[in-house]
Amino acid sequence: MADLTLPAQADALHDRYRRGFVGRSRATRDLAALDAIISETNQLLGSLGTSAALRAQTEERLKLYRDEREAIGTIQAGGPEAITAWRLAEWSEASFLRYGREFGGQPRPTRDLGLLAELHADQARWAAEAGALSAKLNEARLAAQIVQMEANLKLYAAEAVEIAAARKRSAPADLGSVLAACANRQFALYRLHFEGRPRVSRRPALLRRIAGTLEAIRAEMEAARAAGLTIQANTDNIAKVAERIRHHGDELAKIKAAYTNTATPQLVAGLGDEANTWIARYRNEYAGKPREGRDLAPLADICEGLHEVARAIDEVIRERGAIGTPADKNLTIVLDHLKIAEREFVAIRNLKRSKKAAN
Repeated sequence: MADLTLPAQADALHDRYRRGFVGRSRATRDLAALDAIISETNQLLGSLGTSAALRAQTEERLKLYRDEREAIGTIQAGGPEAITAWRLAEWSEASFLRYGREFGGQPRPTRDLGLLAELHADQARWAAEAGALSAKLNEARLAAQIVQMEANLKLYAAEAVEIAAARKRSAPADLGSVLAACANRQFALYRLHFEGRPRVSRRPALLRRIAGTLEAIRAEMEAARAAGLTIQANTDNIAKVAERIRHHGDELAKIKAAYTNTATPQLVAGLGDEANTWIARYRNEYAGKPREGRDLAPLADICEGLHEVARAIDEVIRERGAIGTPADKNLTIVLDHLKIAEREFVAIRNLKRSKKAAN
C-alpha cells in the first residue's frame, strides 16, 4: 500500500510556498524561509523511492522554488533601486489586471474613459521611472518587465481611441442609454468609495476623476440633445449629472481639508484600517472558497477598494516622504492582497466562461 504520508508532506511544503511566496512582492520575501522549503523538498526527494509520479511532481516543484529563489535573490541583491523598480513593475501588473477586469470583453461605449486615462497616466510614469532604473541595473527580468509596461501603455492609448469611436458610432436612439450607463457607473463609484466613509482616508484625486468624468459625460449628453436627442430621460439625466458635479465639488474641498489637516501617523492609521476592511472582506467571502458559483460583482468591488487604498497609501508616501515608515510596509501588504484578489477574479471569470461555452 502506498505511503500516504509522503504526498501529504509534499503538499504541505507546497502550501507553505504558496502562502508565503505566490503573488507576493519578491522585494520583501524572506529568503531563509524559501531556503528551508527547498532543503526540506530535497530531503523529501530522497525518501520517495520508486514513486515515479510523486517524484516528477516534487522535482517540478523544486525547480519552481529554486527559480523563485533566484528571482528574489537577484532583486534583493540589487539594493534599493532594484526594489523600487520592481515595486513599479508590481503596480503595472496590478493595473493591467484591473484593465482586463474593467475593459476586457466589455461593451466599449459604456467603458470609463476617466479610469482609462488614469491607467494610461500611471503607466507612463511607472514605465519612465522603472525604465531609467532598469538601464542602470542591467537585469534581464526587469528589462522584460519594462517591455511589457510599454506595451500596456500603447494598449491603453489605443483602447481610449476605440471607446470614443464606439460612442460616436452609437445610434442616436441608443446614445442616451449609453451615456446614462456611463453616469451610473460614476454614481456607483462614489457610493463605493465615499458614501458613509471617513473623509480623512478618502483620496481627493479619485473624486476629481469622478467629477471630471461626469463633466465629460454631461458635455456628451448636451451635445446629443443639440443634435436632436430630445427624449425627456436625457434632459433629466443632464440635470442629475450637473447636481452630482456640484455636490462633488463641495465634498472635494472638505476631503482636501481633512487630508491637509491630518498628521501623517493618523492618516496612515486610517488608511491601514481601510485596507484591513477590504482584506477581511476578501478573506471572508473568497479566500479558500469554492470558485463554483462565486459572484464576481462583490469581488470586483473588493479589487477596486484595494486598488484605491493602495493608491492612497502610495500618495502619502510620495507626498509626505513616508518611505520606510509603516505606510511603506502597509503598501507592500495591500499590493500583495490586491494581486491575489485580481487573480482570483480572473480564475472565477474563466471558470464561468468555460462552463458557459460548454453548455
